[in-house]
Parts: sequence; structure tokens; C-alpha cells
Amino acid sequence: MQPETRHRPVGLSPDAGWELGVRRTVPAPPQEVWRRLLAEWLPQWLGVESVPQMVGAPLRQHGRVRGRLVGCHVGRRLRMRWTPETLDHETVFQVTLQESAEGTVIGIHQERLLGAAERQGLLEHWTAVLDDLVAGL
Repeated sequence: MQPETRHRPVGLSPDAGWELGVRRTVPAPPQEVWRRLLAEWLPQWLGVESVPQMVGAPLRQHGRVRGRLVGCHVGRRLRMRWTPETLDHETVFQVTLQESAEGTVIGIHQERLLGAAERQGLLEHWTAVLDDLVAGL
């Protein structure tokens, strides 16, 4: 007799709720990608004034706190608790950089999503964001 196996839907984790991940390679060195990520891309993508590198620092939009930085490995990873404008709850958002032969791999991971539909909408959003980024470079 075989043991019963339970299949979880794609994107549903046992401890982080619904989550997503998107990765793309951009033709630029990690140092340049990190600089532009902090100065241009993340503030635009997240709708915040700036993205600090100090753990505990707030993410602000028009003076209102939209999240906090909860992890930083300078040049490689940022992790934050963040409430997107389109949602009424906090999520965990992470962006990572990894050097590759073709340039730099940018990875976006978002968790603590409330359902499959929310996950699908954000997966489509972040896929389009990274596809546009690659096309623009």
C-alpha cells in the first residue's frame, strides 16, 4: 500500500501562504544593476520614495510608511515587508542578484499573498516588469 500524498497547488507554500518567483538575466554587471535597482527601478516598481539599505528603515510613499526593510546583503539581496498600493495587506518582497556568464540574474520573490488569483495577478505583473527591463537594456 502506498502512503497518501497531498498535492499543494503551485505557489502555495506550507508556511508563507501563496508566493511567486520570477527571474530574468540582464546584460549588465551586478554592481551596475544594484546601483540602478536602488536608485531607479525599485522606487518606481514599489511606488516608494527610496529604498534604504539599513535593516529596519521604512519605505515611504508621500510621507506614509508602506513597509520596512527586514534584510539586506549589500549588492546581492533586499528583503522587505511591503504593502502594495493595490492590496490591503502586507506582503514579503525580496529581490536578489546573482552574477552569470550573460550578466546578472535578477530574481523577484513575493510571499504572504492571500490566494491563487492574487498570486496570478502579481506573477503577471512582475513578469511584465522584468520583461520590460530586459527589453529596455
